[in-house]
Amino acid sequence: MARPKSQKNVIRKRSYTAGRVARQVPLVPEPNRLLKVWRRVLERRLRTRLRAKVALEIHDNTHTMLTFQRQRAMWRLRLHHMFLVAPDDVVQALASFVRHGDPDASVLLDKFIERNRVYIRRLSPAQMRKRIRLEPVGQHHDLERIYDRLNERYFDGRIDAAITYGPAPRVKGPRKSIKMGSYSADSKVIRIHPALDQPVVPRYFVEWIVFHEMLHHVYRTRKGEDGRRCIHPPELMEHEKQFHDYTRALAWERENLDLLLRARVSPA
Repeated sequence: MARPKSQKNVIRKRSYTAGRVARQVPLVPEPNRLLKVWRRVLERRLRTRLRAKVALEIHDNTHTMLTFQRQRAMWRLRLHHMFLVAPDDVVQALASFVRHGDPDASVLLDKFIERNRVYIRRLSPAQMRKRIRLEPVGQHHDLERIYDRLNERYFDGRIDAAITYGPAPRVKGPRKSIKMGSYSADSKVIRIHPALDQPVVPRYFVEWIVFHEMLHHVYRTRKGEDGRRCIHPPELMEHEKQFHDYTRALAWERENLDLLLRARVSPA
């Protein structure tokens, strides 16, 4: 028995409508696909200027905007996504800074980052601290007790920061320099090098390093007259001399720097 005509018309209409809807859906590129395209374009731009292979990773960090390292014949870079649309002069400065550490290129990069700070995610210091593993109590020196006493003695308890031992850097061969402390203005966290947590390192020396980093909370990094960042303004260096064991701490550092450079700290 033949099917009614009306049923055939319904079937044809459904299939026709479905095909028509499929053709009308706009093909919008996915954000991840666009990111891959832009990353490859930037890789090519850097490869041309560095004259070497480039492996590029794009991130959305809130503090460190660029890092890089050389691995044999390849440069590995991690860049904030603001660099994806960087103009040619910024890309050239980036290549010059990576290859030669060009100070003029560094100034240009600082200006570019400052102009594009709107693209950096804003997190409160409390939110950032939640991501950090705070370990202020060492085997020989309790950083939190040192920080609290210095805060009361020199700052009337006004410094609102956290303190911790930093991770042990992975160093192969003899160390030529050591960064004994650092301060992050974004998270308000002071980090002290774990090499200072030794019985041979006197408490007054650790106190001096902590005091210096607390001063960075008071005297923020600013631009100098030459346009470069001034991490240690004159007033900070003058204020540092108020530390009760300033002269003795300086003398100990001069006499024992090799001891700190030779220190081997196991990574956590």
